[in-house]
Amino acid sequence: MAIADAPVVDVLFELAGTSLPADCAEALADAVARWLPWLDAEPAAGIHPLRTAATTHGRVVLARRAKLVLRVPAARAADARALCGRTLAVADGVLTTGMATERPLAPSPTLYAQRVTTGAADDRAFHDDVLRWLADIGVRCEFISGRPRRLAAAGREIVGFGLALHGLAPADSVRVQGAGIGGERRLGCGIFVPHKAIATSA
Repeated sequence: MAIADAPVVDVLFELAGTSLPADCAEALADAVARWLPWLDAEPAAGIHPLRTAATTHGRVVLARRAKLVLRVPAARAADARALCGRTLAVADGVLTTGMATERPLAPSPTLYAQRVTTGAADDRAFHDDVLRWLADIGVRCEFISGRPRRLAAAGREIVGFGLALHGLAPADSVRVQGAGIGGERRLGCGIFVPHKAIATSA
């Protein structure tokens, strides 16, 4: 997995909506792709997991001041604004996007990805995949991985793991955020964000 050299940014959209199914990542990706069909073809692009709160019966609601955040190459940031003011049908829920703002990637010694999928099915294999990835990109840091997290998408089950990286040099931190790790970026996997401390239960 090579590190992307082109600059990458986050584009944040104001967001309002109803409750959604707990497993809504694929439906959200499909709704976004209706307006941004180029997103899936951009290796560095992805959709951050939504900030939600669980309710009963497998539903979630948007967290207060939640935003829809896309990570895209800087050259695509203007194109991403085509998503402003859209109504997104996400499974049986509805989201409405508002104005957008850009945010450059900020260096942080500690990064966290909520779910990373490399094809590994167990902790040991995932640990080895992360070691290999860090060696391939020439980044030295400590890391902590969490328990398996399963995601249903397209009639299949995707196994991912939380992952915290600690002790990153500033340049490495930005490069890692720009590249991400593993696949399924459209489903929110492999997207790193700054974190104040190592998440011991990543």
